[in-house]
Amino acid sequence: MDDIKIFVTHTPNSRQIRIQDPRLYHVAAGSGLQTGQLAEDMLADNTGENISRKNRIYCELTTQYWAWKNVEADYYGFCHYRRYFSFAEETMPEAAWGCLSFSYINTKTIQKLCIDEQHIRQKVSPYDFLIAKKIPVRQLFAKSVYEHYKNASELNIKDLELFLDILNEKYPKLQAAAKRYIDGAYFYPCNMFIMKKEIFQEYSDMLFAILEEFERRADMSGYSREGLRTPGHLGERFAGIYYEYLLQKGGYRMGELQMALFSHTQEHTYKRPGEKEIPVVLAADQAYVPVLFTCVKSLTECADTARDYHIYILHTDILKKDMQVFQKELARENIRIDFVDVGEKVDGYRLEAKEHITTETYFRFLILDILKDCQKAVYLDSDTIVRKDVAGLYDLPLNGYLLAAAVDPDFAGQYNGANPDTKNYCDQVLGLKDPYAYAQAGVLVFHIAALKEVTDVSRLFRMADEGNYRYSDQDILNIICEGRIKKLDMAWNMLIDSRNQRGRIIQAAPVGILEAYEQARKRPYIIHYAGDAKPWKDPKEDFAQEFWKTARQTPYYEELLSGIVNGKTAGPVLSAPERAAGLLKRIAKKLLPQGSRIRLAVGRLYWKLK
Repeated sequence: MDDIKIFVTHTPNSRQIRIQDPRLYHVAAGSGLQTGQLAEDMLADNTGENISRKNRIYCELTTQYWAWKNVEADYYGFCHYRRYFSFAEETMPEAAWGCLSFSYINTKTIQKLCIDEQHIRQKVSPYDFLIAKKIPVRQLFAKSVYEHYKNASELNIKDLELFLDILNEKYPKLQAAAKRYIDGAYFYPCNMFIMKKEIFQEYSDMLFAILEEFERRADMSGYSREGLRTPGHLGERFAGIYYEYLLQKGGYRMGELQMALFSHTQEHTYKRPGEKEIPVVLAADQAYVPVLFTCVKSLTECADTARDYHIYILHTDILKKDMQVFQKELARENIRIDFVDVGEKVDGYRLEAKEHITTETYFRFLILDILKDCQKAVYLDSDTIVRKDVAGLYDLPLNGYLLAAAVDPDFAGQYNGANPDTKNYCDQVLGLKDPYAYAQAGVLVFHIAALKEVTDVSRLFRMADEGNYRYSDQDILNIICEGRIKKLDMAWNMLIDSRNQRGRIIQAAPVGILEAYEQARKRPYIIHYAGDAKPWKDPKEDFAQEFWKTARQTPYYEELLSGIVNGKTAGPVLSAPERAAGLLKRIAKKLLPQGSRIRLAVGRLYWKLK
């Protein structure tokens, strides 16, 4: 059987998620520049004969050079940490830039691309030379490969012309193919190919001889970082030239493979909680970072110095620079902070939230997986301000319970007459036996071990995708955990009187719930800015001063102020139907009588829009 080796290039000092297969060999290109320890499954390109330290100018070609000089194979292939070949039989729809596009490397995408030994052998063995599928240069806003290079902002066309001059001098047999390709309308991207040994040997002989001469003649002093990568860019053009040359020469079995680009490949590692650490979980996106930081700061300020806390922030897009701010400003000896990218875990689910609620609200379900070895964990919505040590929550005994949560006084008021449509929804959709025990999910204590016995993340996500729940994951948790939710003092999750409307709704709640809410307002342990009205949108909101008292001490204070001035505050961007629904809701509340048929009909239209 042919020995097929496909080398997957990775940049030095980076940790990428890697597809594992016996035919794939992961190599740290520029290993001579590596400062940390390589992963166990990673090869280094600075052993044997190599040009590893030229990685800044040769890019992925240092891997190619190393394989050429040091590795024996029948087929040599090359791709990149974010780009892999598709070995599937069928051609799949491509993105506008000419390749397949996926968000995450996971079992589903690997299977779709047929990256396994059997499919790789079936696809490769009938060919002498496979190359990444060509892209029409018109999709790259150019008329030719030459013009595409010329249009590149940090590359110099004189370098391509010098490269072609050297090619013509050293290998005149390539001249016609080079002219045809460079003047042509199709581009072979990314230095990605699979070649039989004898072809690869000739190809590498030619390429590195030309580039060696180019280095002698070219003046790259004063080039930008991208400009210094010119030899790598020229090597990319040479792959297309050589492919064109063999096509013209004839007698070779030539073919193209679709290329798949993954958006998120950064490997995020985090440590599991220690035995005595209190796990606290939050979720947010990049737009919510200033609010998230304010919440976490309030949490750390209340933390007992004699206790240890491990804060997990679940996200898909928070930037590294912001993660560093959290670590620098908030982490200390007894407080650890880990950012966990959960994109791969939620990929493939719609997880559509309603109203002002963001998709991140569903991330709390992942606690069952991410903290599966823990007995309990505290969860907080990011739009909260903590005024009492959350260790008091964590220490609550949960024997026989799945969750600990406070009753939702707003829901109770709506159900008890303030909003008949909510009563109909609760009775007909949620089917709760005790609607007045409906829990507010902004502050929770998860009894992880017990919850795992009755449900799992897949089931919860399927319910989210298949159901039509008004209050998203909150409804789902109430359905799953009904009768097994330990009631928290409402002070642990005190809902603000959003726009001075919530208080009127809560007035309709059973007197015991109303009085518990009124008592919680006098001494809130955690203030929850639930609803679409937020203090960072309107500084006159209920309990806004508590938010701003903490926000003034954060590095994001000016950003929060700027958001108010410019009307670009943290939170979700509403779609046109969502904006229409919001307008409809405000008009109905102002003009239509409670309980009237027309108001109920408008309510149904509102939820249809949402």
